[in-house]
Amino acid sequence: MRPVPSGDHPLLLPTVSLLYAALVAAALLAIDQLIEFMPGAWFNLLTASLLALAVATVVLLLRTAWRRHREDLNRRAVGWAVSALAAALLGGVAVVELVDSAQLAAQISGADVHLTKPLIESLPRPPGAAVLNERPGLADTESISEEIKTTDLNAVMPFYKVELGKRGWAEDTTSATTTSVRFAKGAFLVSIDLDPESGSYVLTVDHINPNLLGSPSESPGPSP
Repeated sequence: MRPVPSGDHPLLLPTVSLLYAALVAAALLAIDQLIEFMPGAWFNLLTASLLALAVATVVLLLRTAWRRHREDLNRRAVGWAVSALAAALLGGVAVVELVDSAQLAAQISGADVHLTKPLIESLPRPPGAAVLNERPGLADTESISEEIKTTDLNAVMPFYKVELGKRGWAEDTTSATTTSVRFAKGAFLVSIDLDPESGSYVLTVDHINPNLLGSPSESPGPSP
């Protein structure tokens, strides 16, 4: 039995090769960033890349299986079909992980920040400070946090005590420590937590809303 002509477009192979190269590169980048504990949706990128790789692989394997079937090479066709099934299972795992990740993200970053986001962005920052990232808090709260890098961590607390005091914020001296300080103004709370190891600090704004189930969240630590 002579092979059945494939009829594939001449650009199919280079296109598929480029697709695989891009997806593998995205997966490797995500793995590298996850190993370095870098902030960002790297786990989602990894699972999405694996899902795309699985879908592309299933399509290619099924095409090959069908071709072998047309050539009456049924044993080989079954082998390719089984391989496609294995790739489909990998894709299913990636889908489950993406759904779980989305649900988890909705919980850990699902805060209502329509009041606290403008406030945290309007607060003063020490000279030379740079915002590394901004994260909403847990669902059922109105918390939002910024991780901020500064050139002089020792000057952060004195700076906020002076600047927030000028703006009518009252310091909570009962909860103050050497690395954290809290301020209140009406229903709003501001927390500053220092991380000497990274040379950064976390600025958190909460709003006490009786209509939400959650209480003001604790300030998250800086990203590793």
